[in-house]
Amino acid sequence: MAFTVIVTRDFEQMSEVAAEIVTESITAGLKQKEGFTLGLATGSSPTGLYKHLASAANAGVFDPSRIRSFNLDEYVGLPGENAQQRALHPESYCFFMIQEFFGLLKKKFQEVNVPWGTLIDQDRLIAEMEDHPEDWQAEGTDKGKSIVIRPDARSEYLRWIRREILDAYGDKIERAGGIDLQVIGVGGRGHVAFHESGIPFADSRVLLVRLDDNTVANAVTDGH
Repeated sequence: MAFTVIVTRDFEQMSEVAAEIVTESITAGLKQKEGFTLGLATGSSPTGLYKHLASAANAGVFDPSRIRSFNLDEYVGLPGENAQQRALHPESYCFFMIQEFFGLLKKKFQEVNVPWGTLIDQDRLIAEMEDHPEDWQAEGTDKGKSIVIRPDARSEYLRWIRREILDAYGDKIERAGGIDLQVIGVGGRGHVAFHESGIPFADSRVLLVRLDDNTVANAVTDGH
């Protein structure tokens, strides 16, 4: 697939151009079918785009209620007594999306989805991985690794994570008809979302990832 490279003079122009591209794609898509599925990213790169996109939606350029969205990533292990507190933690990507985009919309999307990482108890995950090393393997040629859980894992908790957190998110995207347009950024070492450099793309719809230090540093720089 060919790529078109657009060079802009600064962040603001990049955001304006990106918003025009996304808006045109949405309006064209909604002329062809009832709904539009938008893939979204976090980090500093799309924040300007989101402000312009919200302004277009609020001005009636397109109907947000016909759009459903799926985000690329979410953390495991944020502070909080339960999944709800973790999802609303200021460093979560749920909170980021509300702050930077969803909260700016006067008319809300039909549905929004962020990967369900906050449902995972990190301490229990680590304990189960230590107790059942045969149930998973690390994949990747660099420091960031994908933790691949066997579908027949002996650990009930690890099986649940694979089935109800990882596979279920990918299945929901498929039921929605796939992603019509994906907003994405590329990290300092080439990572896309939390798909670290060196992690295989084959058979990796939704991943559980041990992050590279550089990815963590990028997130800190972005405030998340």
